Amino acid sequence: MAATAVAWRQREPVRMTPTRIKELLNRKPFRPLRLFLSDGSHHDVPHPEFAWVFGGRIFIGEPSDDAWEADGRVKELAIRHVTRVEELKPRPSRR
Repeated sequence: MAATAVAWRQREPVRMTPTRIKELLNRKPFRPLRLFLSDGSHHDVPHPEFAWVFGGRIFIGEPSDDAWEADGRVKELAIRHVTRVEELKPRPSRR
C-alpha cells in the first residue's frame, strides 16, 4: 500500500490522543491508516475492525494470509508514542 500525503506534519510532533485515534477509526468511509511511532517503526490498520483503543493503548490485529486461520498476531502500542498518522490507499477488494 502506498501512503498518501495526508499526514499531520508540524515542526514539533503532534500529540496523538485516544479520542483522535477513535475519530480516525470511525470515519465513514474508513481509510486505511499507518501509525508511526517514536522508535521509528510503523504499523498499518487496514480495516477499523483490526484496531481497538483502550485507555492510552491501541491494539492492532495483523490479518492472516490464510483465510481459514482464526488469528494472527495482536500488537499493543502506547498511543503517546504515535508521532504521526498517514492514510494509505485502500487495497483492491478480493472477489
